[in-house]
Formats: sequence, C-alpha cells, structure tokens
Amino acid sequence: MKPDLRVYGQARGLSPEAWAGLAAACPFEGAAYADGVLEIEYEGRFLDADSFLEALCDALSPGGSGHADVIDNDAWTITRYGLSPGRCTSQTFGIDDVLENTKSEGNI
Repeated sequence: MKPDLRVYGQARGLSPEAWAGLAAACPFEGAAYADGVLEIEYEGRFLDADSFLEALCDALSPGGSGHADVIDNDAWTITRYGLSPGRCTSQTFGIDDVLENTKSEGNI
C-alpha cells in the first residue's frame, strides 16, 4: 500500500535539551537524533508535519539550519521547508512540475 505522506529532512543545531523537549511530540517514527542533528524519514499515514516543523524551528540554536520535504501522494504535491532558528518557510509545488525540470538531466 502506497503511503499517503512522505517526509524527508535534516536539522542541524538542535541541542540535546531541545531535542528532549521535542522528542515526545515528534510524529515521525523514523526520526533519529545524534550529535545535534535530527534526521527525519517518514512514510505513512497523514499527520501534522507543519506543527512539528514549526516547533523544531523554534528549538534550533543560533546558527542552526535545516530542510524538509513533505510529499503528499494524494494531492501529488511536494512542500519544501527551510528551517532556521525561529523561522520556518515553505513553498509547495506540483510533483510533475518539479520532475519536469529534471527529465533532460539524464541526456547530458
């Protein structure tokens, strides 16, 4: 069965104390934290990715950064998030629009 939602990302600059405060609220089963870096890998049912990513931005240390791609298989969209301390930006694209730009890359 195809997952409804896929999320892949990474955030750097997350202190152990900040992660301890976020860990219980992390909806991504495949999230792994080590040495100030949070790796996110999730494939499954819909969940509230936006709220967690915003909380993650609020928890990043100065100089921290990251990104996340949230792929909605039903709407066939990808939302790319830019993560920085206290600021979470996002932009949504149709997956076909993103793939269209890479179709000729194999022909170079």
